Amino acid sequence: MRRLTRSLLLKLALLAATTLLLCGCGYHFTGSAPADGTQAASRLAPELSQMTLARVDNPTVEAWLEPRLRSLIRDEFNRRRLVTWTDKAKATSLLTITIKRYTRSTAVSGQADQSVKLSTGIVATFRIARATDGAIIWDSGEQSQDESFYPGDSDGADMRVTDLLVRRVSDLLTENY
Repeated sequence: MRRLTRSLLLKLALLAATTLLLCGCGYHFTGSAPADGTQAASRLAPELSQMTLARVDNPTVEAWLEPRLRSLIRDEFNRRRLVTWTDKAKATSLLTITIKRYTRSTAVSGQADQSVKLSTGIVATFRIARATDGAIIWDSGEQSQDESFYPGDSDGADMRVTDLLVRRVSDLLTENY
């Protein structure tokens, strides 16, 4: 019993020392904003953080994609404190989202050609341009996200695939190495 208590105390002391060491040196996780309310680490220069979502190009027949991506990107950038959203007249940077394709197909079919498992996927690019001259200052490249799902969960798969795509792009924007 005494040995167990001593071992537990030693583990707690090591955990506390590690926590204090990491906090004391200013360490924070990539993409997370400091507690003082300042901007998070980002590839965008601070003077370009006044952003507007200029356009979402959606050549697909999926009308729900544009408002969904607009909402997700705003929420995710706000959560990470990457930018301050503003109207186009005050913006220092412009975000353009181009959806290249959105697919839904049967991944596995049963004996009677009935879909047992389906797949959905999206490919898109995200570009940030300087508002003053239109020069591209950041380009995500083609980003894709796929999700397999069972019949009856198509709406959930749509939500997950778009959410994961926006998170991936947000992660790319905060990778500073």
